[in-house]
Parts: sequence; structure tokens; C-alpha cells
Amino acid sequence: MESKIHGIDYSYFEIKRLIALITRKYPFVGVESIGKSVAGRDIQVLSLGSTSDFTLFVTGDDPAFRIATLILLQFIAELSEKILVGDEMCGINIRRAMFGRGVMILPLLNPDGYEIALRGQNGCGNMADKISKLCYGDFSKWRANLRGVEISRNFFLGFKQRRLEEQKLHIAGPSFAGFSGYRPESEAETVALANFCRNKRARQLISLAVGDKTVMYSGFAEPERSVKMAEIMAAVTSFSITPPITNKNLNFSDWFAYEFEKPAITVKIGGKLVPDCSELTYWYARLRELLTLSCLF
Repeated sequence: MESKIHGIDYSYFEIKRLIALITRKYPFVGVESIGKSVAGRDIQVLSLGSTSDFTLFVTGDDPAFRIATLILLQFIAELSEKILVGDEMCGINIRRAMFGRGVMILPLLNPDGYEIALRGQNGCGNMADKISKLCYGDFSKWRANLRGVEISRNFFLGFKQRRLEEQKLHIAGPSFAGFSGYRPESEAETVALANFCRNKRARQLISLAVGDKTVMYSGFAEPERSVKMAEIMAAVTSFSITPPITNKNLNFSDWFAYEFEKPAITVKIGGKLVPDCSELTYWYARLRELLTLSCLF
């Protein structure tokens, strides 16, 4: 399998092979498992440069948003190549600019959900019958982990409000989408991400998500720096800026900003439809400068 990342759907095991090829080609890129999913799949983080002063890039919560995993893998591969050969990236001497700084990338937070949405029954293991009932036989719309919990909704910040909203929608338990769990941090994936963030303490968080082309910043931490980051990121992408949202819509980025008092930016791409992996070239070109500058804020 070649190391070039194509605009196609990769399975979980193929993603792991891509990560292994990247770390083999660039020995200065590290990889570690921060925990395991409910089904025992590794949740991997790639690291480049300083692990004491770094930007954390996260995606992979939404199993349908598979293009985001490819965008982040392509980004760290190109960043590594520019550092190796000493070339500029987006007009920046990236080797010099990254001195004393680092990036850590979590490309796939929800590997179980990823496999369910991509491979259907073959990705469910012995849970196939139960999962089929929860998603009415349409595995492609699965947005949760193996236990029917949306990971991004399983953090404590705003948890009670989300549960009240779910009850109004008659979501009382595991579902293909929209269930926050019975208590915060009940899921293996949530615990792995939360503990990683608590142990490592990133300088800032950049999260990729589906939605209209916009840059959202959390109001819980360093508002002046957060606004400035959002303005620069919006300018280089021609995206809009979305200011802090109401309490009932709090997400993982808000939890990060609240917990660590550091900027947290959510970059939304696509629109009403989830971008397909075949659009990788377009979306990577659109986000390339944003991602590069995010390492340097």
C-alpha cells in the first residue's frame, strides 16, 4: 500500500496502515494509542515537534465525516515532508517557524462508528442485529459509537441541558444519533480523549466538523486571542465567523476551552451534505493555509 492519500474510503485497518507508513517515512513523527474504543480498536495520535507546546487537531467523531480523517493525515504528511526537505509551506519556512512548537493530530476518534457507517453489518461484529434495529437497517446514518452514544455529546459541559432536549425528542437510550449517554464520560472513547487532553495540555484546539463553511470559536477562554485566530482563519478560507453559541449547543471544543482555559476553534466544512472523500483535493486545498497557520498561533 503506497503512502499517498487518495480521495477514497479507507477502512479502519487501512487508516492504521497509512499512519504506519507516514511514521516509517518520517521517523520524527511519533504515534501512540491514547486508549481503545468499546470494541478494542486503537485510538491513535500522531505527534510532530514539541509535545510540551503544541496545537491539537481533532476529528473523527462523526462516522460519516470520513474526509476529515484524510485531510488531517494529508496535512501531517505534507508538513513532515516540508520539514524534512526544508521547503516552504504556504510561503512560510515551516522548519524555522515550527522550532520549539509541535502538533498532535487525532485523526479517528470513533473507529467503531466509522466501521459501522462504512462497512455496515461487517463493521458491527456480534452487535449487528442490535445496531441494525437502532438504525432501521440503514447503517450509513450511524453517528454514534458501538454503544449508541455520540461521543461529542458525552462531555460534562452542557450535559444536563442536552439530556433534557433529548427527552423532548423521545431519545431515552442508545440511538444511531443524538444520545449523550446516561452520564458524562461514560464511553471509552470520551475517557481516552479527556484524559489525553488533561495529561498533555495543548496550547489550543482545532476541531473539524460538518456544516456551513464557518469558523466557530468558544467564548470560554482567551476571547481576544480566540477572536483573532478566528478572524485570520476565516480570512484565508473566505469562511464566515460564528461567535460563541448558546448553552444547549455546547460541544467538545467548548468543553476543552472551559476545562483548560485555552482557545478552541471548530472549523466547519461542507454544508447540508457531508463532503465525500472524493472531494479531498478541493477541501484540502481550501484548508491548507488555515491548518498551517494554526500550528503557529
